[in-house]
Amino acid sequence: MNYLAHFKLAGGRPKLLVGNILADHVKGKLVGQFGKEIESGIRLHRVIDAYTDSHPLVQASHARFHPKYRRYGGIITDIVFDHFLALNWSYFDRRSLQVFCRDTMDEVICHTEIQLSPVREQIERMRKKRLMEKYVDAAFIRRSLTYLSKKLKRENPLTSGYSQFEIFKLELERDFLLFFPELQDFADSWIQEHYHPN
Repeated sequence: MNYLAHFKLAGGRPKLLVGNILADHVKGKLVGQFGKEIESGIRLHRVIDAYTDSHPLVQASHARFHPKYRRYGGIITDIVFDHFLALNWSYFDRRSLQVFCRDTMDEVICHTEIQLSPVREQIERMRKKRLMEKYVDAAFIRRSLTYLSKKLKRENPLTSGYSQFEIFKLELERDFLLFFPELQDFADSWIQEHYHPN
């Protein structure tokens, strides 16, 4: 899942939100360098990714793609599923997507851990350009795949990956709508068991 889903799954808990945005920039073992609650957010991000990658509905989504895209199925579905989350937002949250994104960005950016991290520039860009809100626009999928294609070191087909969204849109949305409630239950259970704020 991408940032919109990760933020939604953090359940409005500020330290988990911060951990979720730091997670892609933190590798290896967590040994207390960020504090217990933020490290819980990093762990939550990691277990959500692992659960998503191994879920039969997500694997079924990947299997729909033309063989040359299947190796990159996780990247494509991460973006496409955030698009479907944005489109179907009212099913999952009483706030508007715009209010959720604004409140989340405001919450995250004020934390010292973000201010001292290179990820601050990323958050500022996300907030200024309102990137999470743009997931509602299908054209943003194309732009995101092109951007990620250039970030990868090896040659890849992501610039044309939008074709898979166009071909399988209905099937992928059905996969998402079946999968996301299960992911929410998983994340909620993990938080109940592992997140113990001071």
